[in-house]
Amino acid sequence: MDIDVNTSTKMVALRIQEERQKRKMSQMELALEAGISQGFLAMIEANRKVPTVTTIFKIANALSVKPSIFFEIPDSDREVRKQKIISLIRSL
Repeated sequence: MDIDVNTSTKMVALRIQEERQKRKMSQMELALEAGISQGFLAMIEANRKVPTVTTIFKIANALSVKPSIFFEIPDSDREVRKQKIISLIRSL
């Protein structure tokens, strides 16, 4: 399985931001709950810093979600991949 690290870190950053916004939390509120600085959280969400596993667990705990949620492929991406696979099979 090929893993594009840049795409994966962007996905984690986006998912953290989405989950925070779903809960109508500010960056400051989440940062305080997670025990990290607001500036560091802002850099994570902007994909300028890559969070450690420990930080991911802290953020997940503060959001009351499983850490794995940050790594799940959204359904829309799954559908795109599915269509690509179907097209490849049909072209054989």
